This record gives sequence, C-alpha cells and structure tokens, in this order.
Amino acid sequence: MFRIAFLFLSIGHVFAQSDTVLVQSKIDEARALFSENPSRSLALAFEANRLAGYSENRRLLAFSLNTVASAYSYTGRNDSAILYHQQALAIQEVIHDELGMGRSLTNMGICYTESGLNDKAIQCFLEAEKKFIRVKFDIGLSKLYNSLGSLFYSINDFNNSISNYKKGIAISEKLDDVVLNYSLKINLANVYGTINKPREALALYTESYTATKAKGNVSDLLMVCNNMCHEYLELKNYAAAEYYSNEALQIIETNPIENYLKTTSFSNHAEILTKKGRFPEAVAFADSALIMLKSLPDLSKEIGLKYQLGRILHKNKNYERSYEVLVDALNLKDTLYAKNLKEKLSEINTIHEVEKKEGQISLLSESQKKQKTINYLLAGVVVVSFAFLIAAIISYRRKQKDNDIIRRQKNDVSAKNLIIEAKQKEILDSINYAKRIQYALLSSEQQLAENLKEYFLMFKPKDVVSGDFYWSSVLGNGRFLLAVADSTGHGVPGSIMSMLNISCLNEAVNADKLLQPADILNATRTKIIRHLSNDGSAEGGKDGMDCCLLSLDFARRDLSYAAANNPIWIVRRQELLVLAADKMPVGKHDRDSVPFSQHSVALEAGDMIYLFTDGYADQFGGPKGKKFKYRALQELLLSVANMPVDLQKQAVTEAFERWKGSLEQVDDVCLIGIRV
Repeated sequence: MFRIAFLFLSIGHVFAQSDTVLVQSKIDEARALFSENPSRSLALAFEANRLAGYSENRRLLAFSLNTVASAYSYTGRNDSAILYHQQALAIQEVIHDELGMGRSLTNMGICYTESGLNDKAIQCFLEAEKKFIRVKFDIGLSKLYNSLGSLFYSINDFNNSISNYKKGIAISEKLDDVVLNYSLKINLANVYGTINKPREALALYTESYTATKAKGNVSDLLMVCNNMCHEYLELKNYAAAEYYSNEALQIIETNPIENYLKTTSFSNHAEILTKKGRFPEAVAFADSALIMLKSLPDLSKEIGLKYQLGRILHKNKNYERSYEVLVDALNLKDTLYAKNLKEKLSEINTIHEVEKKEGQISLLSESQKKQKTINYLLAGVVVVSFAFLIAAIISYRRKQKDNDIIRRQKNDVSAKNLIIEAKQKEILDSINYAKRIQYALLSSEQQLAENLKEYFLMFKPKDVVSGDFYWSSVLGNGRFLLAVADSTGHGVPGSIMSMLNISCLNEAVNADKLLQPADILNATRTKIIRHLSNDGSAEGGKDGMDCCLLSLDFARRDLSYAAANNPIWIVRRQELLVLAADKMPVGKHDRDSVPFSQHSVALEAGDMIYLFTDGYADQFGGPKGKKFKYRALQELLLSVANMPVDLQKQAVTEAFERWKGSLEQVDDVCLIGIRV
C-alpha cells in the first residue's frame, strides 16, 4: 500500500522577511532530504524550528514542528514524531487553523498506524475528515480515504476498506488527479483480489495499467503487472498471466527496482514455468526470490515462497531439498501462528462477549420465539461440532503418520548437522583466538585517551578479525603518532596482513628511531616488500596497506602527516579541508621507489580531524542498495562536527546501521575523530 505524507503551507510574515525566507528555505531543504539523508534532514528541521521560535508567526512555527515530526517518522521513530505533531496541533487549535489541524491529525494517524495503534489512528483520521470537509480540502480528503482504506484492509475489515477507497476514487476523478486515482484503484483492486473477486480486481488493474504506462511510473507499472499476472493465474488464464509476467521481467531488466517487487515478479514467473513443466528454471526463479527477500524480512511472504519452492523441487524430483525447504516453511508457520494466537484469542473473546449481550437483549423482546431458534442453533452446533471432532481426529492421525516420516528424516539431518557444527566450532574458536592476538597489537584505549583527550573511535570489522587497524606511538619529543590503515583483504587473511604491517611500523619507530611520518612510511614499505618477496607468487608480494599517518603536537597545535591513498579531513568552522594523500600504497607498486610526501598543517582550537578507511563510504544500502560514497560521508561529518565526540560516534554509527539496513557489511570499517 502507499504511504502518504502531507506537506504544509507556510503563511504569514511577522518577523523580518529575510528571516522568514531563511526558515522556509531550511524547512524545504529538510523535507527534500527526508529519505536521502535522514540525520541531516533532522538537523535542518531542528534549526528551522529554533529560528521559527523567535518569531510570532505561529503558522510557521507549527509548520517547522511538523517538519521535525516528519523527519523523525522517516527514521522510524514514530513516538517522537507523534509528540511533535501534537505540539503543532496545539498551536493550530489556538489560531483556529482548520486546514493545518487536518494535516497534523492525518500525519499523526499515519504514525499511529505504523505503530500498530489502530484505534488511535482511526480516531485521528475521522477528526481530520471533519476538518477537511469543513474547509473543502478535497485533495486531502482523497488521500485521507486512501489511508483509511489501507488501515481497514490491514485489519481485514474489507467492507470499510472498499467504502473508503471508493470515496477517495470519486474525489480524485473530480479533481482529475490521475496518479492519485490509479493509486486508489490499485489499492481497491488489491482488496478485491484478497476477497477472491478476480474479475472485479482485473477491471481496476486494467484501468491502472493504462494510466501507469502513460505516466511512465515503472514501480507502479511493475506492481500492476505482478497483480494482473497473479489474478490471471487464479483464473487459470496462463497465456495472459505469462504476458504480464514477461512484461514485469522486462521492466526489472531495464530499471532499478526495489527487491520486494522483484520477489513477487520472480515468484509469479516461477509459477508459470512450473505450469509449463520447466522445473529447473522455475527452481532458479523461486530461489532468487527467497535470496532477495533476506534484505526485506516478511515472514508471511517467506513462508509462501518456501512452500512454492518445496512444491517445485518435489516436481523436479529433488525430494531431499524439497523436504528441507518444506520443514523450514512449517517451522516458520509455527512461529507466525504463535505470534498471532494471543491476538486472535482476545478478538474471539471480545466477539463472544458482544454476541452474548446482543443475545440477552433479543431474549427480552422475543423470548419464546428466540428460545426455539436458540435450541435449533444449539442442535446445529452440536452436529457441526461432532463433524469437526471426527475430522480433527482423522487429521490428527494423518498428521501423526506424517510426523513419524519427518522425524526419521530429521534425525538423519541432525546427525549430519552435529558433524558440521563441531567443525564450525573449531574454526570459530581459532578465529576468536586470532582476534585476541590482533587486538593486543592495536593501540590501547588508555594510550589514546591520555594523548588525544577528546576523540571517538568507530571500529567495525566485517568478520571477527579485521584488515583495518589503528596504531599509535608516543615519541620522545612530545609528539604523538597515530595511524589508521586498511590492509589488503579482510577476515583472517586481512588480519594476518595487519599484524605484519603493525610489526613493520613498530620496527621503523622503535628500532630505526624514525620520527617523521614520511620516513616511517618509506621504511615500513621497504620492510613489507622484503618480508613478502618470498611469498611464492609471480608478482613477488603486492600486498600491503593504504594508510594515513599523522604526528600531533597539541601544545603547538601542529600536525605533520604522510598518507598512502587515504586522505585526512579537517572540519574547521563548518568547512571541510581535505589533506591529500599520495596515490600509491605502502607496499610493492609501480611507484614504490618514489618517497612518500611529508606535509605540515597548522591547527586551530575546535578543529575536528577525521582519519578513516574506505569501508564506510563503500557500504551498500539505502533505498536503492547503492554505495554510501565519500560525498555523503563528508556531509554527515560536517553535520555532526560541532557535537560532543561521544554524540558524534553515536550519530555516525546510527547513520551507518540505518544505511546498511539488513544488507551484509561489505568491508571492515575504521573511523577516528579527534577534537583539537
């Protein structure tokens, strides 16, 4: 279903015109960044709210509060969003802003819906409906009925869902709003599909198909093609189903599409291939759908896909894997059943109490007639209950027989799993022991705290051990050496390489008595090349590290550095200074005879120095599964640089986890921030 959020109009100029424009500009910028950069959006919204608070323009203040609320909503913090919407609503009630109140109530209803508080959501939506009718705000009403239709659909109240969608469609047709109209029709068609009215659903999907194609909205067109394919499969019209399935696959091939829609397309195509007897191809599509679903946890959809895959595997005569997949589906179904059981029992109890009260009222008015009816009903209930009891006994005996077969097969699988688990434990124990050794070589928290004072460290190995590392050393001349490096590889190979790199750095400083960063990197490179020259490869050991090494003197506010591929960033008065790196690694390379450059930079009080590896910028995620990139990392650090260092660490860590979502971490991550 579609999530609809409303924007608000800024009205009134009580304080300086330039200040009003500034507030509006920050609000507009915050709203433009809702989905792309939520943390930056929230910071801008708070700034706009702070500036709006100086004015007497209460509409603008309410608008800024709603912007803060919407920014919180995009980060999934609906509780905070509701609080700010309530503050905006309180101001709008004082100034009798009916339109603003309707919008605030609508957005609160959406937040309550996403939090599962359906009663409060319905109450907000109905209050918003009154406001919009009073001010004749038709576009808001149409979108409101869409939200109400979606809410009632989610709780299986299909009659109310259909009624609200039809109201929204009637208004959108009067407004000639094509996009909203086909969105509502798609949602109404989904309801008809759910209640097994495929012909009514197809009539609406066909209208929406034409409209989405004309508008060029590929995501909506793909959804319509998926749904039409499903309904034609229900009607056993396989030729029509295959036509829309092929169109869906063509859309996926030529456009960036979110995984949830792709899983449905692949599942539909797997079903069509199964009907045509092309079982290996059907298995491949069903497997692909399950793999994509891992990044979008949906228990009900996963159960359906596993049942489908198990059925196709059975037809393909892969009985062993079919059994494993179906057992997984059965276990997931038990999990889902346990989760919903408590809610269902409560609902049944409520219905029973209502029916009992209604029965008592009816008895008062028509006691004799109703008594006969009740007797007939009781007799019917006894007969039906007896039939259900017999069916349950037969089903139980059949299930016991099936369980005996499954139990024997499960015992065989369990024996194999025990062997695998024992081997896995040996490997994990070895890796964890390697982690203890590696962490002993990293710079200690005590040494960092004593020499850096204000700093934060974000260190997230991709696996248990890491190719990234941070290293430090205290020099006798009052200076402090600090390095952040990215060794070749990650995991166990990367950690072994990092230990060699640390050993060479220690030797350059402690044995060779070198003081300057460039001299230290030159010596370290020579040692790494010498150690790896006999590795047995044709290249003679091209491993090494990317590294930024700086020498700090806080008393003199002086920084000298040398860098291999990884730059150093300094944020000074909300401006980013980039300290460039030499374009070569610390290791064997075409330019390994060229010395590293030595640089010096004068520091200022309040500067934030950032050292990092490429793991943060290279992480895939976000709504389109793309890399975070260095530009976004610069914007993030600029937005948090004025915060205390502990809050900076929290902000960059939360931003990383939010971007990554359920995707796998692609590389080791190391980021250090230092306040001068």
